Order: sequence, then structure tokens, then C-alpha cells
Amino acid sequence: MDKLNVVVISDDIDTKIRIKNLIDGEKFAVSGFFEYNELTVLKILGRHPDVVILSYEGDGKSALQVAEQVYSELRGAALIMLAGSVDMEMLSNAMQRGVRQVLPLTVTSEELGEALVKACSLEKKRGFENEQPRIKSRVISFFSGKDGTGKTTLAVNTAVALALQGKKTLIIDADLQFGDVAVLLDLDPQDTIYELARDVEEMNIDVVKSVLTMHKSGLELLAAPKSPELAEYIHDKTLEVIINTVRPYYEFIVIDLAPGFGDISIAAIENSDIVNFVASVDILSLKNAKISLGILDALRQKEKVGLILNRAAQGIISKADFEKVLSLAPVVCLPEDKEVLSSINKGVPFVTGAPRSAAAKAITAYVNTLCEVQ
Repeated sequence: MDKLNVVVISDDIDTKIRIKNLIDGEKFAVSGFFEYNELTVLKILGRHPDVVILSYEGDGKSALQVAEQVYSELRGAALIMLAGSVDMEMLSNAMQRGVRQVLPLTVTSEELGEALVKACSLEKKRGFENEQPRIKSRVISFFSGKDGTGKTTLAVNTAVALALQGKKTLIIDADLQFGDVAVLLDLDPQDTIYELARDVEEMNIDVVKSVLTMHKSGLELLAAPKSPELAEYIHDKTLEVIINTVRPYYEFIVIDLAPGFGDISIAAIENSDIVNFVASVDILSLKNAKISLGILDALRQKEKVGLILNRAAQGIISKADFEKVLSLAPVVCLPEDKEVLSSINKGVPFVTGAPRSAAAKAITAYVNTLCEVQ
């Protein structure tokens, strides 16, 4: 039986930690912890949760507003509210907005688990005609602390391999100044992410689709701006809105990030389900990976991280050194492969241009694991 997908909304970090500790990881999967702000509802809609846990804080206005919007816009998502104390007025206000149950923060793990299952069961009975089946979407970011790791090449080939498996896939080039995804796909997009940044408040899926470029594999591309100076018009909120707008419509959203911890990269990482940290097997990359993973840990994002080792040739520094120093086993380990460079120069992804190469086989195996748990 699949785990129930849960999102948690609270402005208080201690409350988030308490709720996280109460949730049974064997039965439930938390796909996001969010704060109350103008993007809260959009983020919830993008996750398509089975249950939304809302923390009643202050006068409760934010929690009640979010509950009302989610109840009206997202069919099938049950609402549970947790509060420091519960009274009749709070119960009445919550129930009027579709909340299935209000519980005290002192609830036990077992009590919360029972409430989540019951609320979800009751919500599923709320039938709607002509309702479209929900797409289980995952956002996968490719990130590195330094240039030259092959991050973009691996992001592109992963996205193409997913599309070739029939998965509805979008790749976003979020290396806004020097993005190369279009080059690696041999595409010349007319529109880019810059066109979306000019009217964020009016963004919807039709607006996003109007600026996408289709690759022959079936992969769709949201390209980086054509000129580096246009990057300044795209902010972290822009990318957040884009990600959460497209989430309900794609099975996989692959994001190629610029090296380093800029605002855009942090926003993408926080909105990702998987963060693939790409490193070359050398001493400088090992040092950089150690520092970068420390920062990701401080940002409370380390649990999402998968390590990808690229160009893992025999040398003084080895795969074992990375595992020992980082306490992290790689999810993919790609050998040095001359066919990769040839593929890059031709603008043909190596998973299609050289499908029998060692690199292509490694990426295909990784994609197979992603599809198995989809």
C-alpha cells in the first residue's frame, strides 16, 4: 500500500519539528513543510497531498484562509488542524472551511495517525464527476558547488531518458546567465523563462506552456534567458511560482541549477523532492562537496540529496574517499567516457546518440529506479 502524502503548514520551526516527529514514516510521507504566505496554496496544490496538516497560530486567520482555498480548489485533500488549545468557536470556524478534524498539539503519534487515515477516507468519498486523475509529480534538481562537473549534461540526459520512457517531463534551465540546456538539446527557443518573469501574478499552466520548446524525445524545455543581463529580472519567487504551477501537469520536472548557493538555487532546492549533487572525482570536488553538503544541512535540505559522481576514473582520489568523507553513497557513478564529449559537440544526448555507452547505461539504470517508485 502506498504511503499517504502529507504536507505540513506552520510558521513555527518547533511546531514543524514536533509534527514531523509525530508522523509515522512507515505509513505517511511528508512531501513538504511550508510557511503561511502568498504562495502557500499554490505549493499545496502542486504537491497534490492526501492530507494537509495546518497549524493554528496567532488569531488563526492564515490557517483558516488556506483551509478554505484548499478545500474548494483541491478535491481529495483532507484537512487536519492542530492547535495549542481547542474551543467551540475554533471548531466551528474550521469545520465551515472543510477541516475534517481539529486536534491539540499534545496529540500522540497514534492519535494523529488515526486522524489522518480517517480524514483521508472521508475526503475520498467526496465524489466529483469528470475529475482528472492526479499526476504524481517529482522535482529533481541537479546542483554543484563548482563549474566543470558535467552537471548540465547529466540533467539533460536524465530528462531525455525519462521522456523516452513515456514520462511527461519538463526540464527548466535555471542557470540563468549561462544556461546550456538548449545547446545540448540542439534547440533554438523563441521564448524563455524571461517572458514568464514579466507577469508572475497572472501565471498559469497555459501561460507557461506558451513559452516551452519541445524536443523530439517528447521532453519539454523552459529555456534560460538568451542574454546574461536578463537574469536580473528573474527572482526566486518567479521560480517558485513556475515550479508549483507546473507540478500538477508533469510526472518529472528536472531543474539544472547554476553552481553555488544563489537565491534562485536555494529556492529550487527547497521546492525539490530530490537534489542531485554532481561532483567530479578529484580532490577539489571532494573539498567543495564537503562544504556544500554542510550548507545544505544547515538549510535543512540534506535529506533530499543524492550524490552523483562523474568521470570516476582510477586515481589518487576514489569513490570510496567520497563515501568516507561525505558519509554518503553515490546514487549514480559514471565512468570517464569519450562518447559523452562527442555527444555534447553534436547536440545529441548520449542516451540516444550512444545508448550502449557506459554513461548512457548508468543514466538509464538511474531513470529506471525513478520510474519504479513513481
